[in-house]
Parts: sequence; structure tokens; C-alpha cells
Amino acid sequence: MSMFKIGSDLTNGVMIMTGSPRVIAMIGGLVLALPLLAGETGKWQSPESVPGSETVSLQQVKQMHADGVLIIDVRSPRQYRKRHIPGAINLYLRDHFSEQNLLEHIDKDMPFVIYCNGVSCSLSYRSVEKAVAWGFTGVKYFREGILAWRRDGNPVESGG
Repeated sequence: MSMFKIGSDLTNGVMIMTGSPRVIAMIGGLVLALPLLAGETGKWQSPESVPGSETVSLQQVKQMHADGVLIIDVRSPRQYRKRHIPGAINLYLRDHFSEQNLLEHIDKDMPFVIYCNGVSCSLSYRSVEKAVAWGFTGVKYFREGILAWRRDGNPVESGG
């Protein structure tokens, strides 16, 4: 049975690890990856903005919703059926979110909102990147997502 030890060579300023190469590689990989994964808050967060789109606040989305602007939920159908912003259509990023499906609902120059679960979810920003790459110019990125919508006491629908 091999022992795992960490020590240091103070004369050279080097950390020394002895033991199983697999364990050493795993620990080394974790040490290198932790700062990248955690960020300042300790949790991964979606980017605050996506080039070519406009990041919108909860208040802006509430106004756009009241004005009848199309809202697209890019979460899974299961999550959408559980609860979604009233009137939102579901185009799940992993299977139904495509340029053709977007064009069935909106013209490329019209404003529309994309959301998912919130800042810890990558679906909305990845969908926004795709829509911008396809030439849509009215893309609104609701980074805060359904969690902020619900926390604010706004209505949600289920089913669909």
C-alpha cells in the first residue's frame, strides 16, 4: 500500500508530493481548477453580458412582458411544465432552440427575451450567443431568470 505525503523543499521553494501518481494528478488538477470554477462568490455564474445583446433587469422584463414582447424559456420541457413566465414559449437549448424555430415566432429585428433559471444557469447566455450569431438583433438577455421573477412575487404558469 503506497502512502501519500505532501512536504516542501524550503531551499528550492518547491512542494513535494509522493504517493500514487493518480492521486497526485487528481489533487494537482483540483488545486489548479478551483479558482477557475469558484470565482469571487464561490459558485460559477453566467456572464453579466453577451456581446450583441442587451442584458435586461427584472423591471425591464416585467415591462416588456406587459407590452407583449415575446419571452422564450430555454430550460428543459420538464422545468417549463413545472413553472414558467406566463405566455413564454419553450425552446429548450439542447433540442428545440434553432434559427428556424426562432423564425417561426419572431423576425430577426424584433425584440425578444431569453431566460433560464438564473445566474447559476448557462442555458440563457448560451442561447443568446447563438441567436446573436444567427443575426437576431433584438435579443434581450434576462440573466436573473425565473428565480428572480418568482422571488419578486410575479405570477407563473404551469403545464404546457
